[in-house]
Amino acid sequence: MGVNLSNNSTNARNAARPLRPLSLVVFFVLIGVAIGWVVRYNFRDNLIPRNFAVVDEGKLYRAGRLTPAATKSVVESKGIKTIIDLGAYEGIPTDEKLAQQTAEALGVRRITFTLDGDGTGHPMGYVEALRIIRDPANQPVLVHCAAGAQRTSVCVMLYRSLTQGASYEQSIDEAMDHKHDPKKNPKLWPYVQQWGKLIEQAVKDGGTIEAPQFRAYKPAVTATVPATAPATSPDAKPSATPAASTP
Repeated sequence: MGVNLSNNSTNARNAARPLRPLSLVVFFVLIGVAIGWVVRYNFRDNLIPRNFAVVDEGKLYRAGRLTPAATKSVVESKGIKTIIDLGAYEGIPTDEKLAQQTAEALGVRRITFTLDGDGTGHPMGYVEALRIIRDPANQPVLVHCAAGAQRTSVCVMLYRSLTQGASYEQSIDEAMDHKHDPKKNPKLWPYVQQWGKLIEQAVKDGGTIEAPQFRAYKPAVTATVPATAPATSPDAKPSATPAASTP
């Protein structure tokens, strides 16, 4: 059986042939994308808190989920006493643990709620969150979810209506400024229209809302931090105080 020397030599020449210009372009584009991701998630998010903004100076601030370094920056620059997490790390136990350790190291009370990523969820989650946010003893407060676009936007819309008399129609623009896209998430606006005023009423009168169509409401979980805890680095050893459910 003969060996095809012609094909072998052709393959060898092709293998030794340098990358074509188009291949080089694709290669460098991929390298650029990789560098961009490193900068985005390893440097920028440590320096610039994700989706951060002032809602009510000295009382309420908003953001997406933050790195320990970004959390430290916001806590120290704004004097944050309480962090309200609307479900940023649900299903990610390692990140949840890191966020709690960071809050404990900084001497900040952190309270977590379970709401859905599209901004919906059991209305009592928003009721309880807003009661905590509006209590002057807890302020200044930082509220955040994962992206800071859906759950956080709903919470801010309700807060502005309760405390500033802003209509939902006025504050939906703010939600879109913070990356809420009605085309990608068509559930948020109908949810606010259906449940918003009921949530506000429950916040004010201390009532509850029955909403069996949503997954069962879980009371908020508070990471208890001593009132005299120093504002130290997130790298410091966390408090040994266990988390406890609020009544």
